[in-house]
Amino acid sequence: MKSNIRKILSENIKYYRFKMRYTQETLAEKTDLSARYISDIENENGNIPIDTLENIANILKVEPYMLLKETKHKKIPKRVNMKN
Repeated sequence: MKSNIRKILSENIKYYRFKMRYTQETLAEKTDLSARYISDIENENGNIPIDTLENIANILKVEPYMLLKETKHKKIPKRVNMKN
């Protein structure tokens, strides 16, 4: 069973990434991480060092604690719409 904190982190990173209109690839480039690693985090797999958490938060323009805080976000789409 996966921990609740991983689920919260996953949902929050996805939410803020979509809000910034970033694909996983875009976020990966901006954070110097691999798209696969971003995917793993968003799929509740692997461990994330605190420095990486802070880096992702900075790129998403949120405080790091906001990625760990349980919130009720609006439902997010399955894909980032890059049109507009």
